[in-house]
Amino acid sequence: MNTIIIATDYSPAATNALQYAANVASVVKADLVLFNSYHLSPHAANGLVSPTAIEQMIEQNNSDLQKLADETAKKYGLKVSGVSKTSDTIGELAQYVADRNADLVVMGMETNLIEYELFGNTTTAAIKRLNCPVLVVPSDVPFKGIGKILYAYEHTCLDQDNHLNVMKEIARKFAAELQIFHVDTKAKEGVAVAVEESVIDTVDGLLEDVDHTYSFVGYPKIGEGIARGVEAFEADLLVMVPHKTGFLESLLKGSNTRSMTLKTRVPLLVLPNPNMN
Repeated sequence: MNTIIIATDYSPAATNALQYAANVASVVKADLVLFNSYHLSPHAANGLVSPTAIEQMIEQNNSDLQKLADETAKKYGLKVSGVSKTSDTIGELAQYVADRNADLVVMGMETNLIEYELFGNTTTAAIKRLNCPVLVVPSDVPFKGIGKILYAYEHTCLDQDNHLNVMKEIARKFAAELQIFHVDTKAKEGVAVAVEESVIDTVDGLLEDVDHTYSFVGYPKIGEGIARGVEAFEADLLVMVPHKTGFLESLLKGSNTRSMTLKTRVPLLVLPNPNMN
């Protein structure tokens, strides 16, 4: 990876995500870009604030962002820059990601003590619109290293165009264990399912330069199965790919499975699916 973008609004969730992104960047030797997109006040938009005052607001925000970039660069020994925009968050972010050819976007996510809300509106929009991997970091999950990665496998959306190289590079650079996990809703709950040779051949071909193991298990509900898989493997990172008919796509469409309760919260790396739309 060459460039990691962290979307920040200076909130506690964004600050935690920045710390996580900086740690990842330091290990994979990537540049870090702090991206801040914000709306001017309604008074400014309606012409009730002088052009000079508006310019001062913009300059102050740029100054704050640059200060944060400088502090991050000094703390983590990274090349860090800041980019500030004054319009639609996701639209500006998508354009900048495309222009910069970014490898990864990191976003923070608010959580509470009861539920792990897998996707908020902004995060959902980013995942659907950005053509690059998005790493979602829960606000209450500090960086503690990445020793185990669980990849929630679905054969209908496994493709080299999923940007698998990002997952593979993280696994290699962190020397992490990678488990290919699949939930079989037709098998008996909790029972291990044999992995077909055709699946092994396909996955091994795409992940040939990364050590990995397989775990296919029966559960009636995909979300519950993934949650239990994360806990059983003690994963530090969950990797998923959106697809039209499966669990993740149902989340994006706002079904009642949109919330997934996990006893152990973990960051989520969403890899793009060029065939999703």
